[in-house]
Amino acid sequence: MPGKTNLETVKLQLAMAFGQGAGSMLAEAAAIERLLADNGVLIKFAEKNWEEVKVPFAHYVRLLGQQAAMRAAAAGRPEIAGPDIRRSAATILRECPCYHRIATRPSIRPRRATPR
Repeated sequence: MPGKTNLETVKLQLAMAFGQGAGSMLAEAAAIERLLADNGVLIKFAEKNWEEVKVPFAHYVRLLGQQAAMRAAAAGRPEIAGPDIRRSAATILRECPCYHRIATRPSIRPRRATPR
């Protein structure tokens, strides 16, 4: 039986997945911090259920990095900004099976990403 996965390990795994999707493009620190804050409930759910959700969750976070990088590139920017991540997260993370599992529980619904 695998050991318990802690929150920092999950965040590192997600950072790796996001980076795989973003390729050589970096993201603004404030944008990453906001992504983590806005999706704290989802990330904590992933931590508690990591062995079950790690593959699909990493897949969707990889897609998030890819789409955010494409948005930044389309805008002619060399760095991913907050709006790139928020707009991408609003669509991509809602498709993740993890999101659907927690969204059905009213007491732990994730915060909705708001485009700015």
